[in-house]
Amino acid sequence: MQRVTTLGSTTNSKVWIDVASKRLQQGEQRVATGLRFERASEAPANAAALLRTERSLGRLEQLDRNADNARLWLNTVHTALNDSVDTMTRARTRLVQGANDTNTSESRQAIAADIRAAADELLSLANTSVNGRPIFAGTSGGATAYDSAGNYLGDGGGVVRSISSTDSFTVAAPGPLVFGTFNGASPYAGTAFQVLRAAADAVEIGDVAGARAGLEAIDAATGRVQSEIGRAGSLAARLDEIQIRNEDSKISLKSQISELVDVDLAEGIMDVKAAETSYEATLSAASRSLGRSLLDFLR
Repeated sequence: MQRVTTLGSTTNSKVWIDVASKRLQQGEQRVATGLRFERASEAPANAAALLRTERSLGRLEQLDRNADNARLWLNTVHTALNDSVDTMTRARTRLVQGANDTNTSESRQAIAADIRAAADELLSLANTSVNGRPIFAGTSGGATAYDSAGNYLGDGGGVVRSISSTDSFTVAAPGPLVFGTFNGASPYAGTAFQVLRAAADAVEIGDVAGARAGLEAIDAATGRVQSEIGRAGSLAARLDEIQIRNEDSKISLKSQISELVDVDLAEGIMDVKAAETSYEATLSAASRSLGRSLLDFLR
């Protein structure tokens, strides 16, 4: 038969009181903070799952920021290209007026001046930038995509943004794919700026055949820009779909995080009540046990 001393009984009672008190304190803390645990050691499995889920959420949030930046670029590209088409369309209208032999010298000069102004405006649009970075300069770090003469200063790379684990978009094509490549031998086969300036020269000197050839060249240059508008529009629509999918994934991950760390208030209050009852019962039992004296056992 094992003998239980008064000291042993006191020690055991203290241990059980401490256990019950700690359980009550933890329950009250969870209800107060709304968290299932504050240290990984309190719930190792939940803590590991939380770390994995937060990493996945962090990756999605970075992709979401990439998508926002991609949308900024696409919107800027779309606006610049639409304005470019408008500019070339106005220049074409003036060229139609200049492509006949009934114009006076003064009218030819006025029409040529308008077309050259359109070329300058188009060049300015080709140098449109986002946060100081020219959108049609490719991946180069230059301040502009074109110099004042219309020479390309960028490279042949496209501006790419990763917006999902499987999708990367070229949000801006390099200038030559949009505005054409310089051709010193045949301006009408060169850049859109060359086309407009050559057409203006033809009108100014009364070269009707040259002006009419310029109409075809302007149409070709405009068509190239319109193709890029279509590509940018398609990417914007695809971007919408991917952002919706990413947002759904973010909501799901946030729900998982909530399940891992957030306390169900009703359940938490019930746990506190149970811990209170257990603590009070432990105190009551300890007081009865420790309240006995030697005389109680001799009776």
